[in-house]
Amino acid sequence: MSHNMDYIHRNKIVYKRHPINDEPTATYPWGWYYENGTHEYYALFHSKSKITTYRSLKWHLYVLLYLNPCLTKSEFTKLAEFIADKKNGFTSFTINSSIFSDIIEKVLEYDTNIAPQNRLRKVVFKDGTGLTTSDKLKITGSLIGRNKNASASDIYEIMLYLH
Repeated sequence: MSHNMDYIHRNKIVYKRHPINDEPTATYPWGWYYENGTHEYYALFHSKSKITTYRSLKWHLYVLLYLNPCLTKSEFTKLAEFIADKKNGFTSFTINSSIFSDIIEKVLEYDTNIAPQNRLRKVVFKDGTGLTTSDKLKITGSLIGRNKNASASDIYEIMLYLH
């Protein structure tokens, strides 16, 4: 079962955002390259992967709150309940109600002016380019190949992103 995005789209919930402060080193028809990387790219529910831990659920909810600072407490709680409901395809487990309440309280305590910690990305692809995974790997390889200082972790991060 894939993610049920109806509620998110119907309520105009922002779940994806391109970098706003980081300037790309190069711009291409298919996307952007950041030589030093960017932590500002958020793309939740981009793949068929599900939320598998409480920690991951808390991070996803924090990002949703950060990207949607105008949500009221009740609107955010409804969104969180929707995401946490296993039937909607976002999580792979059933969440205990007392633990869920605790997660909601902790997420609402976060300062939404501080960006959630996010992994570094050097390559960001535009949606709808028609590129295959193989095409993206070739592009990423050619860009990373340009950077002689690419570490094993940089390559691993790109591989995870493409997968």
